[in-house]
Amino acid sequence: MIRIKYLAIILGLCLLFLASCLPEQKFARDFVKKGPKIRLLVTPPDYIYKYNHKGEQIEGFAKMTDKEQDSALFFSSLFIQRMNDSIILENYVNQFIAELRASNFDVYLPDQMEEFLTDKTQAYTVNISQIQLDEYIYPFEDKEPINDTVYYRKFDLNAMDFSVWLELSKVNAEKPRKTVLYDSESAYDSFDGNFVVDPWTSSVRYKFHLDTLSLKDIYGMCGYLAKKHGEYLFDFFMNQWVAFNMPQTQYGTYYYHFNRKRNVMEATEDEMFEILKSK
Repeated sequence: MIRIKYLAIILGLCLLFLASCLPEQKFARDFVKKGPKIRLLVTPPDYIYKYNHKGEQIEGFAKMTDKEQDSALFFSSLFIQRMNDSIILENYVNQFIAELRASNFDVYLPDQMEEFLTDKTQAYTVNISQIQLDEYIYPFEDKEPINDTVYYRKFDLNAMDFSVWLELSKVNAEKPRKTVLYDSESAYDSFDGNFVVDPWTSSVRYKFHLDTLSLKDIYGMCGYLAKKHGEYLFDFFMNQWVAFNMPQTQYGTYYYHFNRKRNVMEATEDEMFEILKSK
């Protein structure tokens, strides 16, 4: 009887939890199906910020002047000096816009400003204020206890961070407000390894496979993240819609992410932009 009582309590709590989520999910789904028409003026950045942070690999780096350090970092970089900025910009901006249009936004570019301003429906400017790539070394350590001994193996992996800042502003707002949205993702050398005990000698060795990060991987990451950022911007507007429509006596508990390809609405803590500033 006690067990049944506890199960009833747990079931009741689960139903209460699900019921509390339903209004939020309903409003989120309403936005997907029949949300307001939103127009976006997307402004690409003029250039890309690129930095190499592998100064520890350069002999005598600490004794160099700032100008010498900048030169040494550039010419010793594995990726930064070989990157084609035009490929990165074109790849990111085109994929970002394609995802926004697939999400039913009306997207304009700066040379369509007159057309953009003629329509009086809800509109926002989306300024891709900064794209930044950072090359660095990621220290990786694997360890495993074997027969009362802990074995360690360390590797220095190549890594690249791809960071984007978006400035979002509503057009013709009574109280103009700029919202800064940020996201940063990382890519590393592909690594797989494990400790192996020789059954005959009991000696321990480390087997691993390392697939070095390539320039092609980085270009691909730019396009992939552009699509993700298009999704994140859709989610931002969707969650704003949910917050606006929620009854004043209720508060949204979750941030929702809509997976358009799978037609799935799900609560998330990771699949989103970080809001740096909204004023």
